Amino acid sequence: MKALLLLVGLMMIAPAYADQNMFNVLAQDTNLITAVRSEDNNVWIKLASSNLNDEITVRISNKDKDFYRPWFNGSIDLVSKGFRGNDAWSDRVQTAANYIEYWHNGTLVLQLERK
Repeated sequence: MKALLLLVGLMMIAPAYADQNMFNVLAQDTNLITAVRSEDNNVWIKLASSNLNDEITVRISNKDKDFYRPWFNGSIDLVSKGFRGNDAWSDRVQTAANYIEYWHNGTLVLQLERK
C-alpha cells in the first residue's frame, strides 16, 4: 500500500518538473541577462539591476535567425518596457517557437533554442 501511494505521489509530481529547462542557451550576455528560466511554453529572464528600465525586444522563429514569426499583436518585434522589480523574474513570454531572441539596443543579448 505504501509503495502504491509513493508511486501515485511521484506520478503527480513528475509532470510539474518534466518540462522545465526546455531551451538550450546559444548566446547570452550575462552582464545584461543574469538568468533564464523556462517551463512548458513560458520563458522568464532576470535583468541586471543596472538595466531594469531598459527596453528589451523579443523575436521568435522556427529556424535559427530566419523568418521571424509575428506575435499575437501582428508585430515581428515584441517590445518589453518599463520598470522591473529588483532581482525579479520578468519579461515572461509564452511561445511554442523553436528559437527565441532577446535584443537590447540592436544587439542580440540572448538566443534560446528549444530542446
